[in-house]
Amino acid sequence: MSGILRKDAAALAAICLLSCSGNASYANGANPPVSNTARENPLTAEDLVRISDFGSSWPMKGEHIFSLSPDRKLVAVQVRTADPTINRYSFRIDVIEVAPHGRVRTIDAGGDFNFQMVSGIGGEPVRTGYAAATPLIWSHDGKWVYFLKRSGAAAQVWRAAANGAGSEAVSSEAEGVDEFSMLADNSHLVYSSRYPDPALNKALHSEARRGFRYDARFIPLFADSPRVVTSSVHVRTIDPSTRHVRDATAAEKIEFESQARTDKAGPTAVSDGGRKALVSVASDGNRLGGNKVAVQDRGGNEKICASAFCAGALSLWWTKDGENVQFIRRDGWGDSETAIYEWKPGSLAPRRLFSTPDLLLDCQPANQHLLCAREQSTRPRHLVLLDADSGRVKVVYEPNQVFQRFSLGEVERLHWRNVFGIEAFGDLIYPVGYVPGRTYPLIVVQYISRGFLRGGVGDEFPIQVFANRGYAVLSVNRPDVANLERNSDKSEVNELSFFRRFSDRRSVLSAIEIAVQNLIDRGMANPRKVGITGLSDGSSTVQFALINSPLFSAASVSGCCWEPYQDALVGPAAAKAYHERGWPKLVEYNSDFWSHISLISNAAKVSTPLLIQQSDDEFRGAVASYMALRQAGRQVALYVFPDEYHVKWQPAHRLSAYERNLRWFDYWLRGIGDKGEWQSND
Repeated sequence: MSGILRKDAAALAAICLLSCSGNASYANGANPPVSNTARENPLTAEDLVRISDFGSSWPMKGEHIFSLSPDRKLVAVQVRTADPTINRYSFRIDVIEVAPHGRVRTIDAGGDFNFQMVSGIGGEPVRTGYAAATPLIWSHDGKWVYFLKRSGAAAQVWRAAANGAGSEAVSSEAEGVDEFSMLADNSHLVYSSRYPDPALNKALHSEARRGFRYDARFIPLFADSPRVVTSSVHVRTIDPSTRHVRDATAAEKIEFESQARTDKAGPTAVSDGGRKALVSVASDGNRLGGNKVAVQDRGGNEKICASAFCAGALSLWWTKDGENVQFIRRDGWGDSETAIYEWKPGSLAPRRLFSTPDLLLDCQPANQHLLCAREQSTRPRHLVLLDADSGRVKVVYEPNQVFQRFSLGEVERLHWRNVFGIEAFGDLIYPVGYVPGRTYPLIVVQYISRGFLRGGVGDEFPIQVFANRGYAVLSVNRPDVANLERNSDKSEVNELSFFRRFSDRRSVLSAIEIAVQNLIDRGMANPRKVGITGLSDGSSTVQFALINSPLFSAASVSGCCWEPYQDALVGPAAAKAYHERGWPKLVEYNSDFWSHISLISNAAKVSTPLLIQQSDDEFRGAVASYMALRQAGRQVALYVFPDEYHVKWQPAHRLSAYERNLRWFDYWLRGIGDKGEWQSND
């Protein structure tokens, strides 16, 4: 085991800056728990699945969580609520008055799940399993809200009357609509659709008859045929009042494409005087320097805020007088807080107006205040009005009012440094009914600990349900690899890849180990009953931990596993991308490299029971690891969920994953349950 991971308890405890004994901060103003025995309304896995959500779980550049009306007096949101019993979601669009506890009106209901699409490794578009952000566009007179509504495989443009008088389909494309926007004339919509291309389909059919040549188009992990585009994009314009459809003009196509590029480029805002606020690329070209808030005048002349506090703006807007730019960025210890700054163009540095440990998303000016989507550690997403100068917050819209009736574990924010000296943070969720001095089994959840603590990245590990079951839970936020790079010699970074030396993986694991050890030292966590979980990058950390750390007694993952033969599984394009990041080629088998992370190479040494809950889209990546562990006589279980992606989107599957994780840790950490459930039928 690497010396960097072989730290004794005293050394680990010394690195922690803020111990949990008296200097730590508590979420939402709560006091340190003394004894909480109230269990009148225990939270169940099904309760957690049924929480109502609005906006994308992880909004991408240019995506909005809500949409303000032109007069900024109303706000529209699309709400989805899962029902695991029938394995479906119910959808509705609510319009809310922008006022404390404003009046709510549902203007449309119905529709099917719409998937978020991203560019995967190798550039291939893939479904993540998360819900897509539905654009909500107001008519210029504020009477209508336009949106995409999916029914089956096809989505159409719909509109709903803001006064609740009804809704109707606007488009009727046989293949559905992909994207749409309002043209500058405020009277026409422009949208794109994909239609089968006869020539491309004919070429693919002809190739199939001769046999496909294996090349960069193949991703064996996902499919047994090449992934190729056999459709072409059509851009059309429609007048909603007459339903007249025609092909978009060249100018309309340019406007449509330009708007899409602008949305995806990053946050921008234009003042009444025509000045544009934006995030500018650092002038030195150094990606570690971060991007800075800048202002362009009508002539294109740019002023950039040189201060480090102007880097990393997530959203920005002009003040009401059009003189200053306000923006949101991450701030504080390890970027654990959300802060609002104000910058006067030309001044040296911005002024911080407000900071909070809560997660604020998509803040937009609403007359004298900001309207923001907010999440707190024990409170799902809701809308608030924020006065950045005073810090006063008023709730506008709460789609999960009943959630507060459940028994929840108190949350304590923790700060510490890992062995590389990098700031780390996370949250300790106390067991419901916590008794001081009692030691509890501990479960680690990864790898983002901002906002509502639900189920970790991918939402498979039910944090507050664990707390209701008598577990302490440690939600850890992944240390940023950029901070590791900043602390390293640039020549060393270039010559010795972080991947080859596993520096980043060691950084993440050390952050987890140090936090866990401090909880053990406090008497909170039982050192023989520590579990660890993770999806995607979190799964990689778990895999690395099973080989390089003796700390964990049970593990559960999704999105597993890294193994020497992965080049053959992910296909040529993705393999090339991996090599560029530092992974060795298949023909460059490196036993020392794989000894640090391969479960196949270390099967006989792995002693931690491992649960793998994988989608049918990715399970082939875990089969060899599973077989090696089985052949070595290790405790491992693999479950495959049909019609799933990187993240499980089906309500019944998420509930099943929640409940199986509960039973898995109950058995291995508490000795509760039937061992027969985990015995293989091999």
